[in-house]
Amino acid sequence: MSQNTSPEAGVKPVSVSPAPAAPVSISDPQAIRALAHEARLTVLEELFASQATRTATELATRCALTPSAMSYHLRALEKYGYVIRAASEGDGRERRWKAAGSQLVLGSLSDSTSAKNAYLNVQLNAFRDRLSAEINRRDKERKEGHEPAPDRAPVLTTGVVFLSETQRKEFITKVYDLLYEYEDLAEPEARGVDGDRLYYMLSFLPEIRPEMGD
Repeated sequence: MSQNTSPEAGVKPVSVSPAPAAPVSISDPQAIRALAHEARLTVLEELFASQATRTATELATRCALTPSAMSYHLRALEKYGYVIRAASEGDGRERRWKAAGSQLVLGSLSDSTSAKNAYLNVQLNAFRDRLSAEINRRDKERKEGHEPAPDRAPVLTTGVVFLSETQRKEFITKVYDLLYEYEDLAEPEARGVDGDRLYYMLSFLPEIRPEMGD
């Protein structure tokens, strides 16, 4: 799991995670800018979500890059503390990499708005591409006469809930509880390069009302 902001006051992921959290907290604007690349974002999603080791070749197949190009990105991510080199496996002919912690948290920085926005734009663009691909896939299925299952999840759901401050914190904690529960269900063999994945994006945005005169 990765977060592009620090946890909200009063909402502590450590307390809702069934396993001890080991967050990688990034507070350097230059390090945040280093994430503003689609391939690097994919690598972080893969390593932090799977909590498994990967070679440059395995990661390259997920990003349509050459292993040498992927090695360059991995070294850049290592420089800023996002990934680390893992112990060799098998014949040890290719270096393996792993996430530097259990989750990635970008600190709340007053002087790095542009860096955080650059990273956010990469995240949103990647998710937009996944949404478009899923819409196109469902459209193709419909044209081929395949009826969707009654319980098929929607492509995207948005909405508003009316909550007090106490209810809001409880709501966010319960959502995280559910995510951590299902993240821990996957056995090591299910976290392989070819394992089934379900991508999600969460955003909890309290209303910001315009001030008078704006």
